[in-house]
Amino acid sequence: MGKSKKRSRTSANRANPLQGNKNNNNKKDNATVTKKILPLLQKLTCAVPNDRSMALQSITVLCEDPHMRKLMLKEKLVHIILSNLLTDNDAEIVVEAYGLLRNIALEEGYDVSTYLWRSNIWLSIVSGFEKVETSLTAIKDAQNKSTTESKRMVSDLADNLLSLLVALCNGSDDILNEVLESEKLSKIFKFISTLLDFGYQNLPINLFNTILDLIYDFSSESFSFITNVTNDSKLSVFVKTLPELMNDPHFNELTKVLIQGIYLQFLDMDITPENINEIVRSIQNSINDIDLATVKSDLSITAEADEQLMKADDSKVASKIKDYTKRRNLAMMRYQSIEIAIDLITASTEILASLYEEKNNKQLPDQLIDLLTVILPNIFQALSAEFTSRILIAWNNLLWLYITLGVDLFESEKSSTELVQFISGLTDIQASDLGIKMGRYSVIWALLKTVSLHEDQLKYLQFLQLSNNLSFVNAVIEDYNNAAKIMDSEDHLELRQRCCDVLSAYATFQGQVSINQAIGKFFLSQLISPKTPQSLLVDISNMFFEIYCDGQFDYDEPVFVQEGFLKVLKEEVVPNLRKMFKLVDKNKEPELKEKCNVCFNTLDSFIHYKASEKGQ
Repeated sequence: MGKSKKRSRTSANRANPLQGNKNNNNKKDNATVTKKILPLLQKLTCAVPNDRSMALQSITVLCEDPHMRKLMLKEKLVHIILSNLLTDNDAEIVVEAYGLLRNIALEEGYDVSTYLWRSNIWLSIVSGFEKVETSLTAIKDAQNKSTTESKRMVSDLADNLLSLLVALCNGSDDILNEVLESEKLSKIFKFISTLLDFGYQNLPINLFNTILDLIYDFSSESFSFITNVTNDSKLSVFVKTLPELMNDPHFNELTKVLIQGIYLQFLDMDITPENINEIVRSIQNSINDIDLATVKSDLSITAEADEQLMKADDSKVASKIKDYTKRRNLAMMRYQSIEIAIDLITASTEILASLYEEKNNKQLPDQLIDLLTVILPNIFQALSAEFTSRILIAWNNLLWLYITLGVDLFESEKSSTELVQFISGLTDIQASDLGIKMGRYSVIWALLKTVSLHEDQLKYLQFLQLSNNLSFVNAVIEDYNNAAKIMDSEDHLELRQRCCDVLSAYATFQGQVSINQAIGKFFLSQLISPKTPQSLLVDISNMFFEIYCDGQFDYDEPVFVQEGFLKVLKEEVVPNLRKMFKLVDKNKEPELKEKCNVCFNTLDSFIHYKASEKGQ
């Protein structure tokens, strides 16, 4: 089953999507630390609760700016929070402290998440669970005598605890795996069940959304989590009844999108094309009325708010923070709704492709055809400028679905033109983003595969501006080579695979001998290199076999034969692959070892085939 992607991995700016960097020099940094940051941090440990509270609120707002946050972290902000604020006598300060940790973990990802986890934040979270459960019992016993403020405090603490937990798990797979083990998961289930026993209608919408977000987030990462929820007597009933609650007037856009996300994940193997049609249309309706311009405007007030807070009198800080927070929270809710909606549409098209791959009859219902060929391209076009990386992934999945179903993108002049304009109009800054770069190459690969299904391939290559485009080949090769600079080894390898996919598809078109020559020589250079990873050697070898599998191709004689590719295979590729494949440990990487063995045997057969084909 296709799973929607973990949001914080794909969007580092989930908690602050419109953040921008400030080019402060060292002198300004030192002045800011001395005059503003240190005094605020010192107030966090002062004896007066109100001073601590005001300082914490100001720090929370200032930390939304990435540069200010970095300065704060250098001055041990997280350590101060852990050491002093999580056990503060003032309940409001405790609540806000968990919220700040959540925000920092979301923004900073792995490093902060790992530091918090190693600092036993789980024990603090469990302690927080117990406090909330005790308070809820007291509120129930008091019936209507509990104050609105006390109820708000309890729900805010529950909200911040659960969302901090999600942020930590999004920051590290190791943390996620630990949380999903039975003992910790049972504590989480017990806590959520306690909250739901209070009545979902009685929970603030933010807390209810956080519960849904946790279920959706974990279910999109783990099949075992889905199984555990299904086996839980209370949560299984809750999840099953969620679709029936879609029209509850209490819910906002995010609630509705999350419900559809959970519905999608828990349908699992029972899902049908009709289900997907229903889910995607419901998702569309949920975000249809969001004014993205207003959302962006409300999110872009960070810098302005920072300056106002820095200059404001203490007496005015509280009211400014309250107004600022209300606007941003609403905007963030709507922004996140759109992010998740795109992820769900992307997952839905992947699931739909898997449903139809095994079917002989690929006739689609008219409603589904309209959804896939008209509605989704229109949605993608409307959101492409603001959610570029996500929309590229969504387009990639939709294009491969088109190929599976036999739907021709080029039959829609509007959709195909807008897509080509989208990928060719990316700025240099956008294209330098790793997520956008990989998404762009994925879409180009799918487009080239789409072109290969047509008889008049030259016409569509020209439409894509890829007819005999050697500068494009060189740009892809340059990105392949520059991938070595990427620190994360998985990202490094994935980008190189994307580049090779594109080059392999592009090399097979007739009437482009110079293009094939450049790509063929590049592939050979990688096959003889001891620096090429074994998995990539296997992939490139298989691509090479496919490109030169038929001597009737117009490029085979001038490139493979006249450029002496067969000799290179025999004298340089075979020894290198033999040496590199021997380095793969069959006990540690049995699947890769098997692929290497198959690849090497295929290489031997390919050499004999090409030799006999040309009489060499």
